[in-house]
Amino acid sequence: MLKRTGMQRFLAGFALFYILFCFLIQITDPAVQSFGDALWFGLNVITTIGLGDYTVTTPLARILVVLLGLGGVLMFAFIPGVMTSYYLERVENKKDETLNQFYDQLVRAPELTDQEKKAIAEKTRAIRKKVGK
Repeated sequence: MLKRTGMQRFLAGFALFYILFCFLIQITDPAVQSFGDALWFGLNVITTIGLGDYTVTTPLARILVVLLGLGGVLMFAFIPGVMTSYYLERVENKKDETLNQFYDQLVRAPELTDQEKKAIAEKTRAIRKKVGK
């Protein structure tokens, strides 16, 4: 699913964004003393948990935290949309496949056995019942 939807590149880009911003926060604010602390702080920011372990104090670090938080919100909002799109595409493909099989049977109608014709009639009734016609 990741490859088909292009999500691999998005997640890789977000990982780079996350690491870069955590590094920048670490070097711009004395309260965040190690890169590990910066990664932990960044995780709290992007997941909107906000445990309060660290508080940035410099204006530049605060700007970076706001941007990191917005990036996290966008990333977590993007994932369900991609998953929904992927699922709907699969449903649409299955529907197209079923219709193509049905059309193939209709094209061969003169050659079909009575049993095959009954099966087509039953499928048609089921579809009409399902769509309310």
